[in-house]
Amino acid sequence: MNTANFILREWQISDVISLAENADNINIWNNVRDSFPYPYSAKDAEEFITTASAKSKPATDLAVVVDGKAVGSIGIVPQPDVERFNAEIGYFIGEKYWNRGIISNAVKEMIAYAFANFPLQKLYASVFDFNLASQKVLHKAGFEREAILKLGAVKNGRFIDLHYYSLLKSQWRKSVKIRLLHDDELLVLEDLLYEAIFLPERAEPPSRDIIKVPEINNYIRDFGKKKEDQCLVAELNGKIIGGVWVRILADEIKGYGHVDAETPEFAISIFKEYRKLGIGSMLMKEMIKLLKDKGYAKTSLSVQKKNYAAKMYQKLGFEIIRENEEDYIMVLKLK
Repeated sequence: MNTANFILREWQISDVISLAENADNINIWNNVRDSFPYPYSAKDAEEFITTASAKSKPATDLAVVVDGKAVGSIGIVPQPDVERFNAEIGYFIGEKYWNRGIISNAVKEMIAYAFANFPLQKLYASVFDFNLASQKVLHKAGFEREAILKLGAVKNGRFIDLHYYSLLKSQWRKSVKIRLLHDDELLVLEDLLYEAIFLPERAEPPSRDIIKVPEINNYIRDFGKKKEDQCLVAELNGKIIGGVWVRILADEIKGYGHVDAETPEFAISIFKEYRKLGIGSMLMKEMIKLLKDKGYAKTSLSVQKKNYAAKMYQKLGFEIIRENEEDYIMVLKLK
């Protein structure tokens, strides 16, 4: 997961020195559980990374990387038994990187990662009463304080209250905003188009130059110059995470899902880390509503038969009108 000033990725054994340098800090230890080592040695770092790397995938512990160095950690602990749809979230970052918004944004990215990759309905965190900075981080990420557990912990020989914060998946999804693409954001269509290319499992991704192929580039070339062009995007935390757009592709190079000269054709793309969260369905429903309001009789799309999205389209009312060896051509009647 790449952002403007940090990356979240799996731990590597080469991170040992940087992890130890940033974790060996009494001001960090004062705000975490006693099981977190202090002093924090290179041996502790190696043991943590080895354990984290040995866990089944997808990874539950990720490194917070700034300027190429792992300077913090963020992770979840899925719970067992009757709480198996819950997970605790925890994090820290080296003191040198405090008050830069890095960990706040890392938590937001981790929320999406957790809900996309694990069958979770709830994330939660317990924070010491004096750790106002961490409470603020959680609040900014959408967590709500659910309870205060009186004298729920002991730290440095003193009994303290625990502030219990939680975030439901259903609440988090409401923070995803569906809106029209702005004119100054048209370049994002190149990224969306590339991500829209379906890859079978374990297939190598194609070169990005593939979007220059005329039959593919047709979906974004000079977008917005035709009155039929419409694009909606999904925005989360100020960042575009997916989009759906329609065009009538009835010129010399027709769209893969072309039906006729009056029917707009769908294209949809969700960036990889935000898939399996229902965002595609949200975008599709909003675009269908927009097309109905504009008076279109029907809309179409093309989808590869191996693409799991085909089932989503059918749930939305699309019907197969023809097929070839690899693709279904589907139509949704709007009137």
